[in-house]
Amino acid sequence: MQIKIEGIEKNYARGRNALDSVSLEMANGVYGLIGRNGAGKTTLLRILATVLEPTEGEVAYDGLLLSKDKKEICKYIGYLPQSTQLMPYMDIRGFLDYMAVLKGIYDKKEREQEIDRCIRLVGLENEGRKKLKKYSGGMLRRAGIAQALLGEPKLLIVDEPTTGLDPEERKYFLSMLSRIAIDRTVVFSTHIISDIQDLCNEICILEKGKVSYRGRIEELVEKLEGRLWELCVDPRDEDKYKENLLLTDVSAHGGMSYLRYVSDEKIYENAVGVKANLEDAYIYCLGGMKR
Repeated sequence: MQIKIEGIEKNYARGRNALDSVSLEMANGVYGLIGRNGAGKTTLLRILATVLEPTEGEVAYDGLLLSKDKKEICKYIGYLPQSTQLMPYMDIRGFLDYMAVLKGIYDKKEREQEIDRCIRLVGLENEGRKKLKKYSGGMLRRAGIAQALLGEPKLLIVDEPTTGLDPEERKYFLSMLSRIAIDRTVVFSTHIISDIQDLCNEICILEKGKVSYRGRIEELVEKLEGRLWELCVDPRDEDKYKENLLLTDVSAHGGMSYLRYVSDEKIYENAVGVKANLEDAYIYCLGGMKR
């Protein structure tokens, strides 16, 4: 599905702007939305999912307009919000049957086939009789994805899907998203940079409701080529250096502090050039470390 976002704004009470003139384009594949807490990620996803109305701007879904064709657009969207409230005393089949009816799948045989398909996609075939209240956090997220996939949506929207998952469940979940995205558009938000490193076709970085960067990961990292340095200093002198540097990382090893900073010049004689990664590029794009 081709998604075109043009000049989206969302204003709340007391003049607070959650989104400020956001414009983006997305196509099939996985599109990552990253930024600090409060940057506007969830607000943008809720607008894309038709849950929230923008104050200004327009969104087009394969030519259908949010302002005019909302009911039709809803047929093509699957949504997993950040906080997933499932029915604790239902099993997965009962829950999906209930959600399928809400999505307009009224034929019982069609619902059963669709439920089987979604359960297989998320790997819950052997959990059919267990009540949802007994599911682990990772299993609940998979159940949430299963309901979002009912009706084979062209656009799947997931908000902070890996928060709170253990490393094994997190890897499984990201692999599952990658498989699902083969023939549809997946948009997901996260503040865990490693989640998007190998998964996303393109990313968008939001900062205070505005687009700080949009494009391919490789192009963002290339902005730091030949401009990233690491400086080893005594921890007691750390603050003195921090005041004058655009930092992307501060770490400690062997009783010494290591400061990674961005500069067109080396500045300090004992600094060494280092290879940038996505986390460096992301922090740089946000204006350096604030804390």
